[in-house]
Amino acid sequence: MRNRLLILGLCATVTAFALALPAPRVSQAQGDMLTCDSTLVLMLYIAEHDYGFKSMMDVSTLEKGQFKPWFEAMMADSMMEATSDAMMGTPESMMMATQDAMMTMLQPGNVQDEPEGCTTLRAEIEAFLYNTISAKMMMQ
Repeated sequence: MRNRLLILGLCATVTAFALALPAPRVSQAQGDMLTCDSTLVLMLYIAEHDYGFKSMMDVSTLEKGQFKPWFEAMMADSMMEATSDAMMGTPESMMMATQDAMMTMLQPGNVQDEPEGCTTLRAEIEAFLYNTISAKMMMQ
């Protein structure tokens, strides 16, 4: 119950923060930089900072916008600490049993005219956060 309240609080905080931000500009990737929406960049920060997410794609070419100072501070912290965290996986059979017994899976959001790199990163982060948070809940 406590974990669910924590997750709900995190979701409410992210939503409130996202609503407080200025309306996002639609922009195109310039040069080699990939420009996605602010919600995706915020999800990337949370996944990396709080859960140790490491993308399969090169996110150094992702435009971080107003979140750039956060990523820079996180990078500086990780370089100073020089630690490695092991990611824990949840057996697929446990995940499937949980999905079937307790919930309906929602379809991922589609952002019209989103660059393919943004769509790929969004799906990767969503799957990572889902698996990581679900695994932590199973352990409690």
